[in-house]
Amino acid sequence: MAKDMTGLGRVTIFPFVHDWETASRCVLAYTTTDGGLTAVLGVVPVEGNVHEPGDLFAMAGRHGFIGEWKGSHEQRCGCWLACTGSGSRTVRKPGTIDVPETKWTLDMARAVDLDSPYYGHSRVVAGRLTLADTELADQARGLLADSLTAV
Repeated sequence: MAKDMTGLGRVTIFPFVHDWETASRCVLAYTTTDGGLTAVLGVVPVEGNVHEPGDLFAMAGRHGFIGEWKGSHEQRCGCWLACTGSGSRTVRKPGTIDVPETKWTLDMARAVDLDSPYYGHSRVVAGRLTLADTELADQARGLLADSLTAV
């Protein structure tokens, strides 16, 4: 059941190759709520990106798991997303945008409560993220501009 969620805080925005076979890219944003207990990941919509991944939990499942995390498939997908978000801050990709405070809205597609804390999070929510700051949103969409026109 989709639901809107809003917040104000640190947001890390980065380009992401979500399908190696097709080299499909998107822009992801990572933030937290509940004092860091909830990881929030969202696709920043980019006009013309026909390869947007949609359901981030399904995307996580397509990346496969070797045994890094335990639990149900949904739990493991949540752990993968928490790892991807947390990792975006510790090992930044070229072009990463990290803002200390901005307003955002998430059209939440899916959420999972984790069976134990992973990367400091006990819950993961994912969907499409809209940035309130239009200049920041333009900068975020610009992370894909070159790759969309080169295809």
